[in-house]
Amino acid sequence: MLYFYQKMYFIFTMIVALTLSIIIYQVYLVQINNKSYNSEAPIILWWTPFGNDDKLRNCGNYQCYFTSNRSSQYEKQIKSFLFYGSNFQINDLPKWKSDKIPWGLLHEESPRNNPIFVQEKTLNLFTYSSTFSRFSDVPLTLVDLPGITELLSKKYFVSTKEKTRLMHTKNLAPLLYIQSDCDTASNRDIYVTELMKYIHIDSYGICLNNAELDKRLKENYLEILNNGDFLSFIANYKFTIAFENAVCDDYITEKLWRPLVVGSIPVYYGSPSFKDWLPNNMSAISILDFKDPINLANFLHNLSNNETEYNKYLSHKLIDKYEINNERLKMALNKNKESNKFGNYVEEFECFVCESIQKTEKTKIVDKKHYDCPLPKDPLTHKIDHSNWWTQQWILGKCEAKILSYSLQNNLTINIENFEKDKMKLYDKNEC
Repeated sequence: MLYFYQKMYFIFTMIVALTLSIIIYQVYLVQINNKSYNSEAPIILWWTPFGNDDKLRNCGNYQCYFTSNRSSQYEKQIKSFLFYGSNFQINDLPKWKSDKIPWGLLHEESPRNNPIFVQEKTLNLFTYSSTFSRFSDVPLTLVDLPGITELLSKKYFVSTKEKTRLMHTKNLAPLLYIQSDCDTASNRDIYVTELMKYIHIDSYGICLNNAELDKRLKENYLEILNNGDFLSFIANYKFTIAFENAVCDDYITEKLWRPLVVGSIPVYYGSPSFKDWLPNNMSAISILDFKDPINLANFLHNLSNNETEYNKYLSHKLIDKYEINNERLKMALNKNKESNKFGNYVEEFECFVCESIQKTEKTKIVDKKHYDCPLPKDPLTHKIDHSNWWTQQWILGKCEAKILSYSLQNNLTINIENFEKDKMKLYDKNEC
């Protein structure tokens, strides 16, 4: 019996010793972490880990320490919380104190990733933004455009005569369509389905598939969309259907830029203001300029058969030493002359926040201009599409935003089950 008690005492002593060791080690780590940055430098915490981590950065005349270590939220130097929109979770948020610790939102994606951001009540929780909108603090409008050099390059360019020859010898359609996301807020497939009735379209993706990719392109094609072979393949087509998955002002993706880079005329549907960013006024064709798919198809037929008129849309490829006349586009790209990479925008946003929190200027709040995505419309009728599942998500997002804003402003703990119940109550009563 004595041996049993001695053994139990020994085990108990070991557990206590181990627990104390863990606590001491954790305190040590916190101390080390605190010593790794200038104690006077403001701390900016990526609540959803994304940008720089545990790094002291110089931003102009200012300096900030960026981290994703949430223990930093209790430090007196904490000055801002940053969020990556796709990872924003309503039941995992810090306390909202916009006047003391402003929030910043970085989000280049469309609402399909997180519909709650289409609501102004959600946006108003933030002080700083970096979104696809030109009105955000650090616009991501052109993040998917490689640069001016690529726009003008003839690396993948195929002449109009060669494209016409391929249409006759290889039976290529005048239009190319490649999509494998068939459930979208823009409901793009409904328009393409109608357009197919009046003009030949080669559709290689899962959506509306009627053609097979070459084996070397078919395998994991989603991973090689910017591969040289794939770009050369796209360049063979006179037109490329470039429809975004959602319609938001300034939400422009590689769907527009890729055909422009290879020299295939984009037939575009998405941002209503996309023409503001084109190399020139005749670089792309908007479906909104046509009454219906029949009129669009007739226009494309005529353009395809008129080499002189067709080439006017490719002036940025055909004219040597072409000068882009779009000052807005040039100015935006010149800001990132060295590299138009996403990481550059992230660091620019970090520095914008770092500088802003240390200036005495009065802070503003993010509003709908920073993420303007109206209720989804039917691309054929241009009316709000209540049959579209995403329309319901927009409305539910409004309910979520209402509850979230109230909870944060009143410092209430969010229980996800109760949150969902309350959301559905508001939705059922049409009180969002």
